[in-house]
Amino acid sequence: MELSLSNTSSLRIPQNDFLSLHNCSRPGSFHFSNKKLASKSISLWRSLIWRQPHLVRLEAQTAIESNASGDKHGDDDFIVEDVPHLTDFFPDLPSYTNPLKKSQAYAIVKKTFVSPEDMVAKEIIVQKDSPRGIHFRRAGPREKVFFTPEEVRACIVTCGGLCPGINTVIREIVCGLKNMYGVDDVLGIQGGYSGFYSKNTLNLTTKVVNDIHKRGGTFLQTSRGHDTKKIVDNIQDRGINQVYIIGGDGTQKGAAAIYKEVEKRGIKVAVAGIPKTIDNDIAVIDKSFGFDTAVEEAQRAINAAHVEAESVQNGVGIVKLMGRYSGFIAMLATLGNRDVGF
Repeated sequence: MELSLSNTSSLRIPQNDFLSLHNCSRPGSFHFSNKKLASKSISLWRSLIWRQPHLVRLEAQTAIESNASGDKHGDDDFIVEDVPHLTDFFPDLPSYTNPLKKSQAYAIVKKTFVSPEDMVAKEIIVQKDSPRGIHFRRAGPREKVFFTPEEVRACIVTCGGLCPGINTVIREIVCGLKNMYGVDDVLGIQGGYSGFYSKNTLNLTTKVVNDIHKRGGTFLQTSRGHDTKKIVDNIQDRGINQVYIIGGDGTQKGAAAIYKEVEKRGIKVAVAGIPKTIDNDIAVIDKSFGFDTAVEEAQRAINAAHVEAESVQNGVGIVKLMGRYSGFIAMLATLGNRDVGF
């Protein structure tokens, strides 16, 4: 088997050898406990997929065996498009048992938690000889968490344009933190990113958000633009350690900048980006919120165009739908309305 460790380096492991990967003192560096490979020390261009520093045992398979079984591709074409994690810059961060383990609602579920090694393939349909390709880490509750409910001070902010379902997302975050994880301290940042440094906050409880999902727009209000350093200054001043950011492309770029600043300062703050798009153009998730509503509303325009086209000789109705660089709204609206000709 050939173990690919970077863009430019790889290591061939003898048949049936076992190796152990241990964290070295230098980040991104590993050495092997296997006697034949003991002299090897390899720097990684990115961290391995296992988060916690623990022993990983891999059984190697030779290229000959792979070819004999008809597998022309080894593990080196298994690509993980991963996201940053607190343990990337806090390797010794203590972990705690997930509060869901004590939840009666989850007690009857056979497999409550998602394994850190669970991956989801980007391409569903593949051929026998095709590479294994890009994979994403599977979402879901983990058995270990890195915050206790008592220490969590979370905040939620909405930025950019409006989208159906924003208030539902806000409500579910608040109710999930409280009812599933026992978190009582949740702040709503009002007015988008600028709300961080203009002192506009609201204490969010399950009672406050009880019926906001029945309203349109965003309960917390929104704006565009941000000042990363001011935002992180405010996060530190308020003692916030979990930031939930709901927004589109520009907002998520801002979230990435906030994470980078948090990492630079070395503070224990988790930054979670929640994508807001009606276009459903994100490979990592099954469906973006607001997409179903957009498809449903498109039916009205299609029906109106069809009525007008049918009312005149050689009539043609043209409907233009959103979608940015993807055509999911147009495709699903067409499948949902058979009056569409092209």
